[in-house]
Amino acid sequence: MTTTTFEEKRRRTGLFFVAPALLVLVVILFYPIVASILLALQRVQLAGGEVLQEWVGLGNFQRLFGDAVFWKAALNTAYFSFMEVVLVTLISLGVALLLNHPLGRSGLYRILLIVPWAIAPVANAVLWKWILNANYGVLNGLLTSMGLIDNYQVWLGTPFSALNFLLIVDVWKSVPFVALLMLAGLQRVPQSLYRAAYMDGAGPWQSFLNITLPTMRGVSAIAVVLQTIWSLRVFDLVFVLTRGGPADATVLLNFLAYRVTFNFLDLGYGSAIANIIFALTFLLAALYVWLLWPREPRGAR
Repeated sequence: MTTTTFEEKRRRTGLFFVAPALLVLVVILFYPIVASILLALQRVQLAGGEVLQEWVGLGNFQRLFGDAVFWKAALNTAYFSFMEVVLVTLISLGVALLLNHPLGRSGLYRILLIVPWAIAPVANAVLWKWILNANYGVLNGLLTSMGLIDNYQVWLGTPFSALNFLLIVDVWKSVPFVALLMLAGLQRVPQSLYRAAYMDGAGPWQSFLNITLPTMRGVSAIAVVLQTIWSLRVFDLVFVLTRGGPADATVLLNFLAYRVTFNFLDLGYGSAIANIIFALTFLLAALYVWLLWPREPRGAR
């Protein structure tokens, strides 16, 4: 009885101390989410210096089904997010394995790795805008001097290349953080497991498949969830490099929500698109956690 009473007091005291933080979270997270959902259920437009509001229920969401630009943005986002998560996860795992090797444990390598991630997002986008410039970009100059291309290329001038260069830039920016996250996970793997596997005759590849990957499931889940969230909210790269062009080839859902809201001043429809992104992010994150998070074997207590 005494133990139960002490535990209840401890929990009440803990709740009292975290209450201010919970209140702040409710104000800055819960209220905007609810307000955004209510806004998505209305037709809100700015016209003639006035705000015109009309309750339309699910009308904005029904409008999405007939919007060709929305579906194009959805396909672009699906391709971009899938490729970004796969590439960042695989490249980061490879970089983490190299940094965890005795030859790669120098602090200099980690400092060089973190540089792309440390650059501010907009500065990173501007940097790549200069690199990819069709007239005097570094990439064109480098490839021309090496004899790999004869003429300067407009890297952001065609739909396919523009979207894929956005993907390359975002992967370059995202790999350092995820690689360090996975490196931390690798360093938590007990070395005794590798020694035991070596004594049993397992080679490096077998140790990687049967020891490294299973023990990295938790870290991999965190990396995939974070990267999925970040890939769905990419905005600065599109805004600085392409503005959604050419021919809406690089319009992602996040940029479309911005364009509809602030360029077309259709606040209700833009909010509906933003809520679709929020719901998609939440569902994918929950699915990844359920699939990748380590579980106890059946029958274990």
